[in-house]
Amino acid sequence: MTAIVTAIVELHGLTKRFGTFTALDGISLAVATGEFLTVLGASGSGKTTTLRLIAGFDLATEGRILIDGVDVVALPPFKRPVNTVFQQYALFPHMSVRDNVGYGLRMQRVPSREIGPRVAEALDMVQLGPFAHRAPRQLSGGQQQRVALARAIVNRPRVLLLDEPLGALDLKLRRAMQLELKQLQTQLGITFIYVTHDQEEALTMSDRVALMRQGRIEQLGPPRELYDRPRSRYVADFIGETNLLPVTVTDRDPAVVTVAGPAGPIPVHVAPVGADAPRAGAQVWLSVRPESLTIEASAAPWGAGSPGVGRGRLNRLPATVRDIVYAGSVVKVHAALADGVTLVALRAPADPPVATGDAVTIGWAADRGVLVVD
Repeated sequence: MTAIVTAIVELHGLTKRFGTFTALDGISLAVATGEFLTVLGASGSGKTTTLRLIAGFDLATEGRILIDGVDVVALPPFKRPVNTVFQQYALFPHMSVRDNVGYGLRMQRVPSREIGPRVAEALDMVQLGPFAHRAPRQLSGGQQQRVALARAIVNRPRVLLLDEPLGALDLKLRRAMQLELKQLQTQLGITFIYVTHDQEEALTMSDRVALMRQGRIEQLGPPRELYDRPRSRYVADFIGETNLLPVTVTDRDPAVVTVAGPAGPIPVHVAPVGADAPRAGAQVWLSVRPESLTIEASAAPWGAGSPGVGRGRLNRLPATVRDIVYAGSVVKVHAALADGVTLVALRAPADPPVATGDAVTIGWAADRGVLVVD
């Protein structure tokens, strides 16, 4: 996990109730100075509520919010050193781009001789300097989003809060803006707290991801940690795509947990086996990512492969191809095991083809599976 040297935002036991409904259930979180933290989750998980509490748009029922060590829970939004960018850009249609960006500075009574240079600097950062005199209606969706960003960063906030700011853009533009946002954040050194339901955005841009579920943080860590080492079935299923097999733990040693699978014992390579690893008899789930699966066009016996445990040892299961989906750069092969469980494997279009109804062997290296609990 990323070490936090200096925390600029700290949440302590933060709770928000709306009547009898608990939207946020006592979360605690520290955000490092200059960090890009994404709060990820499905609708109703509490991610937007978290952002609104930090911004001051809603009041916490319980808990503390510290920014630069100062408890701001009782302060109104305009007295907090944060700015917020929303999905709806809320630009003033009767103002030029330049006047939109400078509006906040004028409201703060910044001297007029400072406003011009600061607005120009902010527009240059988002590559909109030549568009300063245009009206918002003359800009594309992506350009309007950049204006909203410039309007936020021109105030030089300590923390920038972003609530699904790319949600209204088409897929291609959204992906381009993801890279631009990350580059801009690195350039500015401002702490970003970014809310989204899109796991691709979270994986692409973040230093760390806080995945929320029912008002709590399900897992917090770098994107790769959540993807490669999910701690629960929910995380494994939410972050990317995965195959989940119900299994029972039968044995464990310092390097391997053995589980009973659909056709016999399956070794799961873990290094090391921690104290929190499931014990013998525990009913858990084996998560294997589609890109970790291999498919052979002819059925091979269970357990074939080189001896030992590690990347060279393949766990193998007989299966029958049920569906094939061409997705451009990859081919998704859906294969059913003998007990009816369907696994999805990714193959390159140039790989030897298989057809619906083919008997195949589906396999994966012992160190590519992860055991997760409900």
